[in-house]
Amino acid sequence: MAEFERLEADWLSYRDALERVLADARRMPARSMPPGRALGRSLAEPVVARATLPSWPNSAMDGFAVRSGDLAGRGDGDLRLPVAGKSYPGTVPLEDVPPGAAVRVMTGGPIPVGFDSVIRVEHTDGEASAGTVVIHRTDDLGKHVRTAGKDMERGDETVPSGAVVHSGTLPVILASGADRVRVHRRPRVGVLSSGDELVGVDRFDRVVEGTAIPDTNRGMIAAAVAEAGGVPVDHGVAPDDRETLREALGSVEGVDVLVSTGGASMGEKDLLKRILLELSFRLDFWRARVRPGSPLSFGHLQPDGTALPVFGLPGNPASAFVTFHVFVAPYLRAMTGSARPVGTIVTAVTETTLSAPRGLTQFFRVSLSAPSDARGAVRCALTGPQGSGLVRSLRDADGLAIVPEGVARIERNEPAQVILLPGRS
Repeated sequence: MAEFERLEADWLSYRDALERVLADARRMPARSMPPGRALGRSLAEPVVARATLPSWPNSAMDGFAVRSGDLAGRGDGDLRLPVAGKSYPGTVPLEDVPPGAAVRVMTGGPIPVGFDSVIRVEHTDGEASAGTVVIHRTDDLGKHVRTAGKDMERGDETVPSGAVVHSGTLPVILASGADRVRVHRRPRVGVLSSGDELVGVDRFDRVVEGTAIPDTNRGMIAAAVAEAGGVPVDHGVAPDDRETLREALGSVEGVDVLVSTGGASMGEKDLLKRILLELSFRLDFWRARVRPGSPLSFGHLQPDGTALPVFGLPGNPASAFVTFHVFVAPYLRAMTGSARPVGTIVTAVTETTLSAPRGLTQFFRVSLSAPSDARGAVRCALTGPQGSGLVRSLRDADGLAIVPEGVARIERNEPAQVILLPGRS
C-alpha cells in the first residue's frame, strides 16, 4: 500500500489522462422503455424503420398535380384543365386519371402515378370551379413532388446506437414505428465534499463573518452529473477528520461512481487521498498536466471486491468545474453509451490573447458570441478573471477554450478549440 507522502505524481498529459479514463468506462446495462420516457438517454441499439416514408410520392405544396407533358407546347397564356379529383394526406393515390387532367392536392397528399409536378395554388385561379382549374404560370413544372421513401425506407437504420433521445431524434424514432427503445441506465454518482471550512446556505452567517466558505461544489457537481446523463446522490460534506472521512468512504453504497472534491493535493488537511490509500483503493493516476485542476486523481475503491470508480477533484470551484467537464463528464457519457463522450468541440476566434505555460494544457472559461455578419466566425471571450477559486467566471461560460500543451499563446483574432458546455443557450 502506497503512502501518500511518498506518492510520486504521474503528471499525465491531458490526452493520456482522458484516454485512460475513457478506457476504464464500462457501459451501464440497457433497458427497454417507451421513447417519450427515454429523453436524455443514449440508445443501446439502433432504431430501424418499420415502413417506407412517404409511402407514396406526395405534394410539397397545396395546389394542382399535373403531368408536365400535358402542358408542353400550349403557349404562355392561361391554361384550363379539367380536375379529376382531390388528394388528401393519408389517402391512396387516385388511379386512372385521364390524360390532360389535373388533381387538386393538399400538402402531403399522394400524387397519382405518372404525375411529376404540382402547380401551387397561388399560380391558379384557386379552388376548381365547374370541375376545371385555370393555370396562370407554369414555372412550377417538374417541382414540388416528394418521392416515395425520401425520408426513410423500410429497414433503414434511422437513429444509430449511441444517439441521444431528444426533441430532434424523438420524431424520427416515432416515425420509424418504434414503440419502445433500448437505452442505457443512468449511472448513480455519489457526490462528496470535504473540508472543515465548508458550510451550506443554512449556515451562511459564518460566511458573512468570514469564518467559513460556501459549499458550492456539491451543488455544482450534482448539476453537472445530471447534465452528463447521471443521477447525483448527495453524500454530504465530510470534515477534515480521519475517522469521519474513513466512515464516509466506507459507507458509500448504491452508486456506480464516486466524485469527491477537496483534499486532493499535498496540504496538511488534504486527508481524502490519504484515507483512500489506507482503504482497499487502487490508484490509477494522480495529477495531470492541466490547468486549472492538476491535483486530479482517479482510481477504484474495492470494499467488497467490486471496483467503484472514484474521481478526486480539487476543492477550488473553478478547478472542480473544469476537471469535471474535461474528465468526469466524458466518463459518464461513455458509461451511458454516448457516441460522443468527449462532447462537442467547435472552433472560435478569440477576442483576447490566451497565454499558458508550454508544459500544461490550459482551459479558459469563455463565452461565445455569434458572428457579426454571414461571413464572420463565432467568437469567444474570457468570462472574467480565471483564478481557480473564483465562481463568478463560471456563470457566463459557454465553453472551455483549450490552449494545448506545447503552445504558449493563442493570439487575439486567432482560432481556438472550444469544448461546449451542456445546458447553455
